[in-house]
Amino acid sequence: MKEADEFVDITLVFGKQRIACHKVILAGMCDYFRRMFLTNMLERGSQEVVLKDISASTGVLLVDYLYSGNIVINQHNAQDLLAASEMLLLGALKKNVEDFLLSHTDSVNCISIINLARLYDLKKLLVDARNYLHEHVKEVIETEEMHLLQEADLIEALEANVSHEENFLFIQKWMRSADGRTDRFNDLMQHVSLSKCSKDFVCRTVMEEKLMLSTRGMKLLQQFMQSYGSADPPKQPSLAVGNIEGEMWLCTDLNTPQWQPIQQPPFHMQDYSACASPGGFVVSGGRDCYSYDAQNGQWNTLPPMPTARREHSSIYHNHHLYVVGGFVNLRPLKSVEALDMRSLQWNHLPALPRKVYSAYLAIVSDNLFVLGGCFFGFNWLADVHEFDSRQQTWRRRSPMPERCVVGAAVSFNDHVYVVGGRDRSCMRFNPHNNTWTSLQRPRFSHCYGPSFVLNGNIVVFGGNDDSIEEYSPLTDSWSTCTLIMPQKTVTWKWTFAARIDS
Repeated sequence: MKEADEFVDITLVFGKQRIACHKVILAGMCDYFRRMFLTNMLERGSQEVVLKDISASTGVLLVDYLYSGNIVINQHNAQDLLAASEMLLLGALKKNVEDFLLSHTDSVNCISIINLARLYDLKKLLVDARNYLHEHVKEVIETEEMHLLQEADLIEALEANVSHEENFLFIQKWMRSADGRTDRFNDLMQHVSLSKCSKDFVCRTVMEEKLMLSTRGMKLLQQFMQSYGSADPPKQPSLAVGNIEGEMWLCTDLNTPQWQPIQQPPFHMQDYSACASPGGFVVSGGRDCYSYDAQNGQWNTLPPMPTARREHSSIYHNHHLYVVGGFVNLRPLKSVEALDMRSLQWNHLPALPRKVYSAYLAIVSDNLFVLGGCFFGFNWLADVHEFDSRQQTWRRRSPMPERCVVGAAVSFNDHVYVVGGRDRSCMRFNPHNNTWTSLQRPRFSHCYGPSFVLNGNIVVFGGNDDSIEEYSPLTDSWSTCTLIMPQKTVTWKWTFAARIDS
């Protein structure tokens, strides 16, 4: 009868959608309409009922449900159906939506589901979604929903979690996900016991957080150091930089930065690569490979690279030096090799999916990321490849939103940042969900400008004017760094900048 418009006596209006219905069906299936048609509401004698808070697509589903008792619930309409069932007093439908969400809660949506459950008083769903959050903190903090998490839910998750390192990262992510949250840092830190964190985590992650420079933060760090038998404040890192001509400098005091020249390594420097290593840095080029000990100012000879290469990329991680790509005899390379710094043995790793030189490298969760670089000539790439250290395999990831020419990459808080370069790039890659975010650009170009993380900021060297800028991931803003570059040199092309931890 409805399909044939027989004996219809009321029209429901959802936006531009008009649906002819029968009052008796609506009143029999829905208390909202029953009360409307039995009381002295304006709609009682009207031929139309306008439901402006319900969309046309949801309205069609609801009318079909009132006539048939059947409805298809999915992740796209669940929230709208919840709102409509609350408005129209459809308790059975509300329960059906709750059951659907109970079986479809995951790390990507559990924060939204917590808020929905609280808004619509879905007690079972609220408990279930909170439990999911508590059990999957590591995955949830990588999602884009962090700005939706209420502080009370954050605190409950912190109290339920046994990993204090995860709690610190959780607090960091929550603060950075929305404005106006940094003043909560000190209070939230009561849910983190630094004594239950590894010394490496405290030195590399906690001490990098600028908010730890507060009175409370410094007290916590002092207590942590005392628990390791030392009340001395943590030693600041040293910095080393080098240009394409092989000139190198070392700065050991960041409070009064003065650069001291470093004696060049005992091999001819041309198109070399360098990266930070414990207590110093490693340089490589051709087949030669040397490490520099910043404390005693000595160069140490390392085993030569199995494959000669120049304009390659290198990075140190977990007692291994990785050298990636480059070229030899004007031929780009796919070759990837790793030097075990304990056994001093080189190993061949699976080759890159494509030939590349001057690529940017970063490490996240023990996996190696190779970003951008050149294929031939000045043809810069936006490619991103990830090497799974467990599976020993490469996989392609989402390409960069734009090519970054002669820039740099760093890892920070489980993300990869690509910064600087000719076109003033600043992009963040989230390996967890394989997405890129374009960020505020630096004020200056930083061609051939290396980068590293210092005091919770990303420092970018280089440029025609020798400018140094630092980027705050917390505020997505750039500022002039207090560091001063070494003396003017013949070239403005900087090959490396290394942060050296004691």
